[in-house]
Amino acid sequence: MTDTNTVKRLIIPVHDNSEFFSDNADYAVIDLDAALIERIKKLAVVVRQMKAYKISEFNHTCDFRTADWDAEPDNGKVALKEFEGRMECSTLNVTDSDFFWSGYYKHTDVRWETDTVLIKSLDEPDILDEREACGEKEDAA
Repeated sequence: MTDTNTVKRLIIPVHDNSEFFSDNADYAVIDLDAALIERIKKLAVVVRQMKAYKISEFNHTCDFRTADWDAEPDNGKVALKEFEGRMECSTLNVTDSDFFWSGYYKHTDVRWETDTVLIKSLDEPDILDEREACGEKEDAA
């Protein structure tokens, strides 16, 4: 599942701006290679130098998933399954200290956004996995 060029994997929650939209993704899985990590860091430097709020650019590296509550947990966290919907206008947004992705569900005006990720976490060797934890099913005594 991980590409051989992957340096860092992110599994981060996706949120949207509609309380009525139900065909939504729960998580974005992003495999960052060394070039994208370097680009994010450089964009953060430019944001600081320009005293800007953020820089946004089109970027379609997110692979969207939904929680699969019927499947066995994956290392103590909710299992994921393929998201059936489609996204458009996917952008990478970089501030001076963090970054996130945003866009729209295709053919809607429903905007989605991932949780923010601290730029300093790009230097940490582990996968950044923010999936919801789920305990083992316990028998009632």
